[in-house]
Amino acid sequence: MLGARLGLLAGFLLAAVITDTAARKIPNKLVLGGLAVAFLCQGLFFGGGGLLDAAQGMGLGFVLFLPLYLLRAMGAGDVKLMAMVGAFTGMQDIVGIVLFTFVAGGALSLVCALKLKSLHQLIDNVKYLTLAGMSKVAAGKMPVNDFPVNSIGTLPYAWAITLGTASYFVWRSL
Repeated sequence: MLGARLGLLAGFLLAAVITDTAARKIPNKLVLGGLAVAFLCQGLFFGGGGLLDAAQGMGLGFVLFLPLYLLRAMGAGDVKLMAMVGAFTGMQDIVGIVLFTFVAGGALSLVCALKLKSLHQLIDNVKYLTLAGMSKVAAGKMPVNDFPVNSIGTLPYAWAITLGTASYFVWRSL
C-alpha cells in the first residue's frame, strides 16, 4: 500500500519539478489533483483513519512550511506542495520529510552558490536574515522578511522537496 502511494506521489513530485524548473511555478491544478489522489488512496486503503491521517499530514506539512513563506523564503506553491506530500505520507512521516527537505534545500543552495561563486554572499544573507528575524520576534513582531539583501538567485524548491522526500524514504528503509 505504501508502495502504491509513493509511486503516485513520485509522479506528482516529478511533474512539480518539471513545472517549477521551467516556469518557477507549481500549478494549483497539480497540487489539487495530488491532494485528491492522496485522499482517495488514504480513504480506500485505510478508511476513515486514513482520511484523518491524510488531513493531519497535509495540515502539518502546510504549517511547517508556512513560516518560510511568510519570510518570503519560498513561494506559496512550495508550501502547498509540502501539504500534498503530507496528505500522501500521513502524519507519521511528514516531520522527517520536512527535515530531510531542509537538508536537501540547504545542500542545493550551497551547490548553486558555489557554482555562481556567491558562497560569501549566501552566508552573509543567512546571517542577516536570521538576526533580523530573531530581533523582530524578540520585539513581538511577525518575522516578515522586509530586509534588503543581495539575493544570489532563486532555487526551484520542488527539487528540494522531491530529493528530501526520496531521501527520507531511502533512510527509513535502511
